[in-house]
Amino acid sequence: MAIQIGRFSFRGPFTNLDEIKDRPGIFIIHGGEQKIDPYFICETPLLKTSIENELKANNLILGYENNCFISICNTFCVLTLDRKEMVEELETILL
Repeated sequence: MAIQIGRFSFRGPFTNLDEIKDRPGIFIIHGGEQKIDPYFICETPLLKTSIENELKANNLILGYENNCFISICNTFCVLTLDRKEMVEELETILL
């Protein structure tokens, strides 16, 4: 499913990391009853690894019973600086 946030299109929400690969991108950890409350927005060169680390660091468990979800935006050809600017733009929209 696609989630449109501003000018960005995210895939998700995911409750299973098996569908996510270690590629450059932006991820949002979000939850709540409406599945839209963002907990964390981050850019990374390695999506799956970074998400796993963030979930562990914050004791979050993915799943509907835990109201914790992941949405991702792949950024194959985007530089790190550009991803950081994208995160800043998303934060102004979501936070």
